Amino acid sequence: MYGYFGTTIIQAGLLVAGILTFGQLTGFWIETALVLISGALVISVWRRNQMYRWLEKRPGQEMTQVPGLWLDMTQRIQKRESEIAAERDSVHQLLANLHQSLASLDAGLIHLSLDWRINWWNQPASRLLGLRESFDKDASLFNLVRTPELYTYVKTGKYDLPITLPSPITSGKMLEYTVCSIDKTGFLLVVRDVTRFTRLERMRSDFIANVSHELKTPLTVITGYLETIIDNDLVSDAGVRAVGQAFKQADRMNSLIKDLLILSQLETTAPDATPQEFQVQDLIQYAIQDADEVKRAVQKQQTQIVMADCAPKTIRGDWNELSSALTNLTANAVRYSHDGAQIAVSFNLRGEDGVITVKDDGPGISTEHLPRLTERFYRVDNSHSRETGGTGLGLAIVKHILYRHGGTLEIQSKVGQGSEFRCVIPADRLIH
Repeated sequence: MYGYFGTTIIQAGLLVAGILTFGQLTGFWIETALVLISGALVISVWRRNQMYRWLEKRPGQEMTQVPGLWLDMTQRIQKRESEIAAERDSVHQLLANLHQSLASLDAGLIHLSLDWRINWWNQPASRLLGLRESFDKDASLFNLVRTPELYTYVKTGKYDLPITLPSPITSGKMLEYTVCSIDKTGFLLVVRDVTRFTRLERMRSDFIANVSHELKTPLTVITGYLETIIDNDLVSDAGVRAVGQAFKQADRMNSLIKDLLILSQLETTAPDATPQEFQVQDLIQYAIQDADEVKRAVQKQQTQIVMADCAPKTIRGDWNELSSALTNLTANAVRYSHDGAQIAVSFNLRGEDGVITVKDDGPGISTEHLPRLTERFYRVDNSHSRETGGTGLGLAIVKHILYRHGGTLEIQSKVGQGSEFRCVIPADRLIH
C-alpha cells in the first residue's frame, strides 16, 4: 500500500516512538530499546516464515495475514505473477493460432535441431513424409527420409536452390525440399508436393525434344536443296539474294534446333558416371581456338582473345560439356563486343573451389537484365541478337552444364565497363 520505502519508514518510526514512550514511562531506556527491537526482529522472522509457507502452498492462495513490508512484497509478487500469467496465455494463444495457420498450408514445415533431429512439424508434413507424433518426435531426419541425395544436400550448407527427390512413402510422387537456416537454433525444412509441376516440366522437355527432332529432318532436306540451287546457279538476279537469305535463315534454325536438343539432353539425362580428367589449360586453349573461328566468321579481326592467369589444375568432368560451356561464353564475348575488344580467359582458385573467368571490355549489360540472362530465349537486345546470330539459349546451356558438375555461373557487368562471367567449379571436381 505504502511501497517498500514507505513501509520501512513507518515501521522504523513506530519502533522509535515505542522506545521513546516506554523509555520515558519506565526510565529504563536501554532495556526498553532492547526489548522492543528484539520483539520487532521476532515479528519480522515470523512474518518471513509465513511468507515462505505461502510460497510453498501456492498457487492461488492469497497472502493477507502478514501486514507491513512482507505483505507489500507478496502483493508485488502476486501482481507480477498475474502479469506473467497473462503474457503466457497470450503467447499460448498466439502459438495455437500459428500452429493452426501452419496446418492450413499446402507445404510441410519441419523444425529441426542443429543435429537434424525433428522438434516439430505441421499436418501437411505428416501427410507428405508419414511422420507420427508418438514415434518420430526427436528422431533423426535421415532415419525417416532415407535418401542419400537429401543427406548430401543438407550437409553441403548451400541452400540457395531446393532439391527435388522421389517421395519416401508414395511411389510416383515428387517432393521438393528447401532448407532455411535459423540462427543458432536449428533449421526449418520446407517440403512441397511438386509432382504436377515435375510432370509438366517433363512434358515440356519431351515436347521440345520431339519437335526439335521432327524439325531437324525436313530442315536438313530444305538446306540441302538450297545448297544445290546456289552451287549449280539455278537462279539469277533477285532469286540469288532470296535463296541466299533463305539459306541463312535455315542455317540459323539449324543452330536453334541444335541448341534445343543439347538443352533437352542436359535436362533429361544423368551426368556421366565416369568423368574424364583433363587440364584446365587445355580446356581454355580449346575455347580460345573456337572463339578465333567465331571472330573470323563475324569479321572482328581486331578483337584480341588471350589466356591470362591459369593455375595448373586438373578437372574431373565431362570434356564435351565443359568445353561447350566455355566456348559459349567466349563466343558471346566476341559477338557482343566491338571489334578490337580485349577478351581474357583465366583460371584461379577461390578457397578450395576453382573459377574459370571470361572477361571482356565490351558494352556491358544493365543491372536489371542480369538475373534473367540464363533464362531460355531471354534477350537484352533483340535486334542486336539477330545480327550476331545468337539463339538465346547459350547461357541456359552453360548454367545447366555447370549445375550437372555441381558448379554455378556468376555474372558481373556494368554498362560501359564490360562483362565478367565466372564458372565456379567445386573443390571435389579438382584434383590437387
